[in-house]
Amino acid sequence: MQGGGELLFDEDRLSIYYNKIFPYKLMFKWISYNKLAQNDKKALVSLEDGVASSYFHHREFSFTLAGDVYCRYLCFKTADEFKKTLVSRVPYKIDIGAVYNIPPDRHNASDKKAFVPTNKEMVFDIDMNDYDDVRVCCTGAHVCERCFAYLKVAMVVITDILAQDFNFTNLLWVFSGRRGIHAWVCDEEARAMQNDMRSAVVSYCNLGVGNENAAKMNLQYPLHPRLKKTYNYLTRKFDEIIIQDHDLLSLETHREKFLTFLPDQTL
Repeated sequence: MQGGGELLFDEDRLSIYYNKIFPYKLMFKWISYNKLAQNDKKALVSLEDGVASSYFHHREFSFTLAGDVYCRYLCFKTADEFKKTLVSRVPYKIDIGAVYNIPPDRHNASDKKAFVPTNKEMVFDIDMNDYDDVRVCCTGAHVCERCFAYLKVAMVVITDILAQDFNFTNLLWVFSGRRGIHAWVCDEEARAMQNDMRSAVVSYCNLGVGNENAAKMNLQYPLHPRLKKTYNYLTRKFDEIIIQDHDLLSLETHREKFLTFLPDQTL
């Protein structure tokens, strides 16, 4: 413990967490999407091999261990095997990768072109440090309740777009563990998307706002219905967060920067 009461990282506590608390069964249930070996007639051989879910077994995991040691192409036959490995290796960080056509730990046994991803959730990564230009309370990876309001706004906007414009219904928001939040779109259609389809969704969500060194945003009127709906929501949040809570424009440097974003210089 530090003097201020902040809990420091402790590998012994992390080991206890993996052994006693980590939700292995729930993690297995989520990542398997009920694609269990006993329900898959094509995967009867998996039962003989002790594989509880071929979908789970073909999923790549990567660990970051002590000393920043990075381990890729890990995979597990069961939730118990997953737990056993976590308890023994105590990773500082776990990354969940794609589902491949063969178990990832066998990637070297086949031609590289034959080892291909078949499924992966579509993930949106929102980092708090991207808001440093408009934060008055924290910077970098530091996050407090006041500046977390920006992430809440992003979460509402992206959730509405994905649900209303793309009809995605299985959306999971999680804290990244450090400086932001991730949206995992888990619908089967999203998991099967190719890269060009994913890029198209991102392009639809993207709106270049420009900065003091780049072209200013130039919206066309009447606004697209999506932009109009988002604008009406953000107008209220601008007053609530920027004007009232953070009082951003009371600072001269922020006032000057704000003016550079206005497309009409006469304003």
